[in-house]
Amino acid sequence: MSSDKHCCVPGCKDSRGMHVVLYGFPNPEKDKSRFNTWLYSIGGDILGLENAYIFKYRRVCHIHFEDKYICRNDRISNIAVPTLHLPGFNLVSQPKLPCVRRKPLQELVNQPIPSTSTARESLQQLMYTSTSIVENTIQKENIGKYYLALNTIL
Repeated sequence: MSSDKHCCVPGCKDSRGMHVVLYGFPNPEKDKSRFNTWLYSIGGDILGLENAYIFKYRRVCHIHFEDKYICRNDRISNIAVPTLHLPGFNLVSQPKLPCVRRKPLQELVNQPIPSTSTARESLQQLMYTSTSIVENTIQKENIGKYYLALNTIL
């Protein structure tokens, strides 16, 4: 069954209207890279179809493209790739990662320093990086406390 009258993105129902603009896939013979990008961005049942069939019969509606890709007369740019309102990954099959509580910077500063020199160098690098970030955001009265704690550790 050909489906050139509606969008092939799984779950897309917006392409059933009368004034919906549908775009064909890039030609797999001429632009294999962009064709594959479209194919894997959309996913679903079309992954099992022949490239020629997809190119000839499958379409993607305008809601899956950013405005920057839409040109005059409802045409799309030669570099357009569908990026919006796509089904995404199936998160059910992937293991959930445990939540990690973020520690305040002061709590990190007060941690004991291991005796090895590499750990000390790592901590110094962390403090140097943290210092450059913190200097831009912390208030003036806290700067003195922060440098005092930093000098105590180092």
